[in-house]
Amino acid sequence: MAVLQITTPSGTRVIDLPDGLITIGRRSSNDIVIEDERASRVHCSVRPTPGGFLLKDHESRNGVKVNDQLVNGEKVIHYGEAFVIGQTFMRIFEDSVSPVELNDTAVQPTVEVPVAEVFEDEALLGSAESGPERLLADARRDLNNLRTAGADPGFELDDLALLDRQGKPVHAGKMDASGSPAVRTLRLLFYGALRTRSTDMHFDPIRDGCQVRFRIDGKMLPVVLLPEAIGKTVLSVVKVLAELDITGKHHIQDGGISVQGNRRVDCRVSLTPTMHGDKLVLRILDTAGIPLQIWDLGLPPMILKQIRAICNLDAGMVIVSGPTGSGKTTTLYTAIRSIDCKTRNVVTIEDPIEYHIDGITQIQVNLDKDFTFGHILKSVLRQDPDVILVGEIRDKETAQTAMQAALTGHLVFSTLHAKDAIGSIFRLMDLGTEPYMIANSVSLCLAQRLVRKLCPNCRKGYQPKPSQLIKMGMQNDRIAELYAHVGCRRCMNVGYWGRLAIFEMLNFNDDLRDALMTTKTIHDIRRAAGEWTYQSLLESGYKKVVEGVTTVEEIERVASRE
Repeated sequence: MAVLQITTPSGTRVIDLPDGLITIGRRSSNDIVIEDERASRVHCSVRPTPGGFLLKDHESRNGVKVNDQLVNGEKVIHYGEAFVIGQTFMRIFEDSVSPVELNDTAVQPTVEVPVAEVFEDEALLGSAESGPERLLADARRDLNNLRTAGADPGFELDDLALLDRQGKPVHAGKMDASGSPAVRTLRLLFYGALRTRSTDMHFDPIRDGCQVRFRIDGKMLPVVLLPEAIGKTVLSVVKVLAELDITGKHHIQDGGISVQGNRRVDCRVSLTPTMHGDKLVLRILDTAGIPLQIWDLGLPPMILKQIRAICNLDAGMVIVSGPTGSGKTTTLYTAIRSIDCKTRNVVTIEDPIEYHIDGITQIQVNLDKDFTFGHILKSVLRQDPDVILVGEIRDKETAQTAMQAALTGHLVFSTLHAKDAIGSIFRLMDLGTEPYMIANSVSLCLAQRLVRKLCPNCRKGYQPKPSQLIKMGMQNDRIAELYAHVGCRRCMNVGYWGRLAIFEMLNFNDDLRDALMTTKTIHDIRRAAGEWTYQSLLESGYKKVVEGVTTVEEIERVASRE
């Protein structure tokens, strides 16, 4: 005779399993009665079948799970395999297994598992096959993997402290004595994020847990699935640190916290209600990896020369275009740093202010108070500026005011959402700007994209096909080897480590200005501008492929001709 182990939040019991069909549910007439609010009156049944037992779901409200998957109709389960109803966990064992052995290997409910064990060494995790024990074991393993993933951040895990919105250390010290399990979980996640150079941490609430994902080199990567109870507690810890409404579950909240290792790293906190609870996003504003000098951007010599020349001018306008997350603001910040802020009045208008730069005036856009880019720019022009950085040109008012400033003796930098450098011209026209204003104010348009670099530890060389070289326009070049991504522990099995920018430059000379003011069609403007475009994004990217820095697939992903 087989035995059935039943584990609930109140404890574990073992009963003999009668032969034949056995019904399970809340109704007292069932063979096995369970008191679980998520169980139906007749929830499911089991009966012996060759190779194990046949589990059948009787169209219950919340279903039955095996290996974290809902049973669709019927499923054969084997000895030792768990099935889950709400917070009730059941396993069928052969009668040769004693009750003592069962209790030693019992599947404990999530609420009963000592959550502090998420920080145990991998060797101490034990084995688990299904249900919440498997979920927790996987979470422990994945969290512990963050201790060694990526690269050394320059400090140890025990040195990492969590700071509140005021910048005061709240949680610090050794991990085994640093507060609640949720605090230790959050510290370990931050440590892993800094090791992998993540720019964002996403906490996505799902039906029975919280999926944590890192954005690494612009791509989302799942790192750990936390049990629901731990995920909710981590969320509460962040709310307290950011001084948000801890009881607010149905409205958007924003705030900020910091972490301290060998340096302070600020984080933006964003909470948004979803179907399964609050989604938390932490934007990590780590200045350690950003370029500080304009030559650190990796610009081709011709483009570097042009930008350095423009930064020394008294008037003009530089526009950097590209999609969100393409590094436009970082490029402009770096250009601003090359300007002598002691002898020139530099003002930035941003939404939001991501990095603080000493010696310049930075102004935050606030739409609630009608502090728009256009309104702030008009005010700034009355404060004797020499250099102005406009975070983004979004409307006709901002575009016209910025160009007027460039015409009246100010050096203006701004960003624009456009596909390429020539597309910046069409975007400005689309906003209602007259062609003569564009021709007389803009000095240079720069388009850029960020591409992932190959991990030097695991990249693999291969001989390119002739068709591939033809596509790259390098069929006449002697290229013996290109490289493909593979994946290793250092790069989180992605195959890429770090990013670099590829650029396209459109230099405004007199011929292009004449074409803008006399040509009537977009086709003619594009044809004329193309003659003065220095190196397209694809050409810039393919050069990096030949140098062994990145892959063909990565370039075509971000700089496709389509």
